[in-house]
Amino acid sequence: MKRRRSSIFAQYSGSYLFLLFLIVFAFFPAVWMFATSIKPITEIFQVPPRFTSDHPTLENYRRVIFESKIPRAFLNSVIITFCTTFMTLIISILAGYGFARYRFSGSRALSTGLLFGQMMPGVIIIMPLYMIFNKIHLIDTYAAVIIANMAVTIPMGVIMLRSFFQTVPRELEEAAKIDGASSLGALFRIILPISIPGIIAVGVNSFLNSWEEFLFALNLTHSESVKTLPIAVNEFSGEFVVDWGGMMSASVVISVPVLLIFLLCNKYFVKGLSDGAVKG
Repeated sequence: MKRRRSSIFAQYSGSYLFLLFLIVFAFFPAVWMFATSIKPITEIFQVPPRFTSDHPTLENYRRVIFESKIPRAFLNSVIITFCTTFMTLIISILAGYGFARYRFSGSRALSTGLLFGQMMPGVIIIMPLYMIFNKIHLIDTYAAVIIANMAVTIPMGVIMLRSFFQTVPRELEEAAKIDGASSLGALFRIILPISIPGIIAVGVNSFLNSWEEFLFALNLTHSESVKTLPIAVNEFSGEFVVDWGGMMSASVVISVPVLLIFLLCNKYFVKGLSDGAVKG
């Protein structure tokens, strides 16, 4: 009995130590980023590097907020991310409902096409998108980045919401229609309230993808009036010099909205992803 208890204790101890190692491994870059953001330049390049700072300062944040292009890029990212998330939710809800409730010619082919759209890397579609947007004069506009982001976020959104809508009993819709509701009325009054976790998961996924997207924003924007945060942060790295203090401070500023969104929606996001994956 004692050997068995010792074996179980050793297994649990090993598991918790491994999980603790993973937690430290995952959080260390973020903690190091914050620690670097409050260091003066003399301590940033100190050899050997130190985790703590003898003279912490907020000078890097002052430069980022008042003397850099980050505030304008922040506004651009907010506009692009909000529009992308909103349009993704609208289209994903309607398309997901159509795939879940109706069978029509080509529905299976379209479903397969959604999977291909989700698996398609952005580097493959960037050139066709650039050529199309260039011909219709959308280069260096919000619309170009929003449409490009939607090409990535909508397939995943439709797949996830279709899975949620399929789990809702049809009897609920039929009862609503008997009471005089239309198909859209049943969708917005009956199905959507039940599918809140899936909708939040799609919204958070679209937000994260749009907020941190780099490839489309780099190639489809040129002026400061449209560039997003990832592009603005990248500009802290010059050909010969890297402003590590400014880059780390800007990275902290960028991470705050993502952290807040994830903390507020974490429960629904995890539930939405797990339910959409299993039930799909």
